[in-house]
Amino acid sequence: MNFVEKIAECNPKNYQIWHHKRWLAEKLGPDVANKEHEFTMKILALDAKNYHAWSHRQWVLQTLGGWESELQYCNQLLEEDIFNNSAWNQRYLVITRSPLLGGLMAMRDSEVHYTIEAILANPQNESPWRYLRGLYKGENNLLVADERISDVCLKVLKNDWSCVFALSLLLDLLRSGLQPSDELKATLEPIRNSNPEMADADLATAVCCTLQKCDPLRVNYWSWYKTTLSSQIS
Repeated sequence: MNFVEKIAECNPKNYQIWHHKRWLAEKLGPDVANKEHEFTMKILALDAKNYHAWSHRQWVLQTLGGWESELQYCNQLLEEDIFNNSAWNQRYLVITRSPLLGGLMAMRDSEVHYTIEAILANPQNESPWRYLRGLYKGENNLLVADERISDVCLKVLKNDWSCVFALSLLLDLLRSGLQPSDELKATLEPIRNSNPEMADADLATAVCCTLQKCDPLRVNYWSWYKTTLSSQIS
């Protein structure tokens, strides 16, 4: 194991080394879990997005253990770099798979609070927006029912009505049955007024048209999305 680690430190992206390291760890068993976590921490400190190190770390957690301080480790990485998408991904694994935290339902409320704070601090950071959606994966009814979700969209759009991530999430909320508040309607009024063609459009369609302009890389996707909207959404 010491021999392999020396090679891995010099060649951290060689997948064959990591495969051999996994084989060794499997033979040695749970007693090496903490040492394996320490080693991946060392590699990730040099390259926070090293796929092999993250893959190995996740395998060790799920096979050999060592969950006790993993959420704290994710907190540390995100404090250092809130844009670290790999750390957000690891955090999701921890709250959904750790046998110590009670699962997603038990963690959802506190995680929504944590994520919203991250969004408000950096609204153009895509990672927490995606993480927020993941907290309600397969449960759109709960996503719509949680007023904090539409509220964070409202707060961001008040400062920047062209924020793609806020508009995109809001559009999905509207499509899933969100009844917009008067405050939200008033905040989005400039969007309607910016284009005479949207004056009589329902709110979801107006948001979708705005996304076609604000997100040119995905203009074809938003054009298709608009065709899926029900005229009953208002």
